[in-house]
Amino acid sequence: MNRQFDFISDIHGCAHEMNEMLSALDYDHSQNYTHPGGRQLIIVGDITDRGPNSIDVIRITDRMVKNGNALYLPGNHCDKLYRWFLGRPVQVGHGLEKTIQEWEALLPDKQQEVKQKFMDLFEQAPLYQLFDDGNILASHGGMQKELIGRMDRRTRNVVLYGPTKLNAEREPERIDWATSYSGKPFVIYGHTPVWEARLVDRTLNIDTGCSFGNKLTAYRYPENEFVEVPSTLPLQPDHLNTFSR
Repeated sequence: MNRQFDFISDIHGCAHEMNEMLSALDYDHSQNYTHPGGRQLIIVGDITDRGPNSIDVIRITDRMVKNGNALYLPGNHCDKLYRWFLGRPVQVGHGLEKTIQEWEALLPDKQQEVKQKFMDLFEQAPLYQLFDDGNILASHGGMQKELIGRMDRRTRNVVLYGPTKLNAEREPERIDWATSYSGKPFVIYGHTPVWEARLVDRTLNIDTGCSFGNKLTAYRYPENEFVEVPSTLPLQPDHLNTFSR
C-alpha cells in the first residue's frame, strides 16, 4: 500500500494550532509525532513569522523531519529567515521581526541550537516534491507546467514566491496562476491566504490564514478530506484573499 499523506501550509509560528492539528490527525506527541497508520505530514512552507511561537514550530518540524514523520518544503518566509541567519541584507518586516525578537530572547546556547535546526531544515529541503508516481506535486508558492522537473533560478523563485508579473512600476506582483495551470500533477500549495481551501482545476490552495486569525487547514491524501483547526489569533480579514471559492 502506498504511503498516505497529510498536507499543511503556512503555519507561520502558530505552534498551538499546529499541535492541535497534529492531535486531530492522530500523530502521537509522545512518540516523536509518529502516526499509528504510518502517514507522513507534508509541511508546504512558511513555518515562521507573524504568529506567537515560531521557535516551537521550528523545533516540532525538526523533530518530525528527523524521525521521518514529516517532509518540510521551504517558503518565502523561510528563505528570508535563512538569509537573515547568514547575515545577508534582508528587509525585516511582514512578521520576520517577530521571529527575530523571539530568537534574540533565547539564551546564546539555545539561539545556536534553534539556528542550526532551522538552517539544516532549509538546506536539506527539496524545493518541491512529487508524490504518488508524479500525480501530486507540493510547492509553497505554486508551479507552472514548464517548470516541472527543473531546479533553476526561475523555478526557485516561483516555488518560493509564486508566479508573478511586473506591474506598471516594474515591481513583481502575484498573479492568479491557478486559473491557467495546465500541468499533469495536481498541485498543492499555499502562500496566498484564502478564507477556505481553494480548489481550481488541478490546483489546491490550503493556506487559510491561520496567522491572520482564520484557521489552519490540512488536506488528507488520498482520502480527499480536509481537517480544520480554528486560529486563536484575532481575525484580520483584510489579509485574506477574496478569490472566488
